[in-house]
Amino acid sequence: MTLSQLRRLDETLPHLLKSLHQAGVAVVAVAAPSVEALGAEARDFADQMHLPLILLPLNALLEEIEREVITFVVSFRGETERKATEIASQLMQLSLQGAGIQGVCEHLATNRGKWVVIQDADQHVRLQASPANVPPLLLPSPLSDEQLRLQGLVRVVEPIPSSRHEIAGYLSLVGNESDFDYLERIILGQATPIIAIEFARERDRTEVESRYQVEAFTDVIQGHYQQPEEMMARARLLGYDLTTPQAVVVFEISPNEHDFPASSQYAQWSKRVREELLREWSGCWVQNEARRVIAILPLPPFEDQSETEREHENSLYSRLERVVFRISSQKSNGTARPTYSCGIGRIAKSLQGLPLSFREAQQALEIGRRLFGEGNLHSFARLGIYRLLFHLNGHSELDDFYYETLGPLLNNDSTYVETLEGFFRCNGNLSEMARTMHFHRNSLLYRLNRIEALLGRSLEDPELRLALQIALKIHHLKKH
Repeated sequence: MTLSQLRRLDETLPHLLKSLHQAGVAVVAVAAPSVEALGAEARDFADQMHLPLILLPLNALLEEIEREVITFVVSFRGETERKATEIASQLMQLSLQGAGIQGVCEHLATNRGKWVVIQDADQHVRLQASPANVPPLLLPSPLSDEQLRLQGLVRVVEPIPSSRHEIAGYLSLVGNESDFDYLERIILGQATPIIAIEFARERDRTEVESRYQVEAFTDVIQGHYQQPEEMMARARLLGYDLTTPQAVVVFEISPNEHDFPASSQYAQWSKRVREELLREWSGCWVQNEARRVIAILPLPPFEDQSETEREHENSLYSRLERVVFRISSQKSNGTARPTYSCGIGRIAKSLQGLPLSFREAQQALEIGRRLFGEGNLHSFARLGIYRLLFHLNGHSELDDFYYETLGPLLNNDSTYVETLEGFFRCNGNLSEMARTMHFHRNSLLYRLNRIEALLGRSLEDPELRLALQIALKIHHLKKH
């Protein structure tokens, strides 16, 4: 449109430029005798809005220019889409050949000379591919346009769809702003469905591998196999060596803890336990559940000597203490952590001993929780006689023994039981008893003489001592 035509329409150029800019027009060409004829107001507005303003000669044929522009735009778009389709075809071919997400992204990065970044649905960076002979970017966390601009970079990003009508992740091209053009956006639009296919394949493959892992792990700890050699071969295929001594441990959230949503801090508990176990035992086999984590922990070989075995049990316990300490030391973002306990089975010297170690870990968890409460490590090897008493609890013979042994004290003064516990805890040392129990020595002598009178036997009798110590263990069991 010429300036004379604008005047006939009673329209000013500045007003028209504002209207065209609001409508999203990219560039305006005006036929005028000179730049000054456009007016300072129109020029200033165009500069402020970064709107290109082209001066045409008065004798320019606007219809011809319009045809040329349309032809150029259409042919440019067509050529751009052709290039994008060609690149997408190459990416699809790589996908069909099994290149995977990494291979597809590396080809895209090299072709476009830009970094390719894949993020998951939570926008955590999953992988990065760099152009040929270009080092990877040091990506900020979280990845944002503002942080990239600080490095002089920009990106175009497209969501990656999933077959479940959700966003599976995000595909980004990162580079210098001057290097981007219309082609990048079209390429991303055609590349995201290909990446979505790779995501789906990866998910399906992971689900199959996970099922196989669960089945193999369950078979190992429950002894569901015919030949040990075949089971060890299955484990070896999954990357686990079961030829060395192993021990099974069970971490479990307290039954008193309510169920929790998948998005809560509690839901990250099993993941943290897994990470810390793998940090301490890089070759351990871990099976995660929402409220429970079971692990087979590899241990160094040892000779068949009870002393050496005890050393290995103690070493295992100490390493698990470190694991629990690190879990409790991690930041929780102000939210409460779930209360949990850990049961530790005894060391299995061969594959065939792992089912027993698993049962012992479960029993240690059950017995330890009842006797010592939640939030502790409970080792089956350290439970001693409680292992026997726990499973006899409720039997009439055990109850009869308990009341026959401690009944005279319980029926007279239950505090005598506490005195008796202190007596054994201090190995009969009256001075030590007086100090720890805050009694006068003479008072303790009186109470001990009274206990002997009620029992009708001397505390120096070794048979009575054994019976009393067992009865006191039963007493502890009954209190819990």
